[in-house]
Amino acid sequence: MQLTRFTDYGLRILVYVSAMPTGEKVSLAHLSERLNMNHNHVNKVSQRLASLGWINSTRGKSGGICLADSARTLALGTIVENLEPQLLPIDCAGVECPLTNHCRLQGILSEAASAFMNVLMNYRLDDLTEHDLAFIRMLADEVETTH
Repeated sequence: MQLTRFTDYGLRILVYVSAMPTGEKVSLAHLSERLNMNHNHVNKVSQRLASLGWINSTRGKSGGICLADSARTLALGTIVENLEPQLLPIDCAGVECPLTNHCRLQGILSEAASAFMNVLMNYRLDDLTEHDLAFIRMLADEVETTH
């Protein structure tokens, strides 16, 4: 399965802010720079993450985003389900295919997508950051020392 860039950005943002000390804010410009992401996309994704209650967002000069306390234990599957618009690998309904009524492919791909999501449900956001915490914090420190 291939996830959209929106979901990819959402996961990367959540991993990054989950490695920050509790309550510490990071600017969207900082995220864009450190994670090599388009600033406008970061803004849109951050708005969605805030609307889901997974990050706290503050506007202004001393503003930024930080991870909401409840988000640390989010299952990766829950994150993907909420950010990914289409989880089915193919849409046979939108195509005039002579095999539609006799093809098992869609069922097999649906089963594979389900297995993919089941694996993601076994991991939490904290599972990603506890191993890579030092590296993520090093990225944050590099930006602070260069500005």
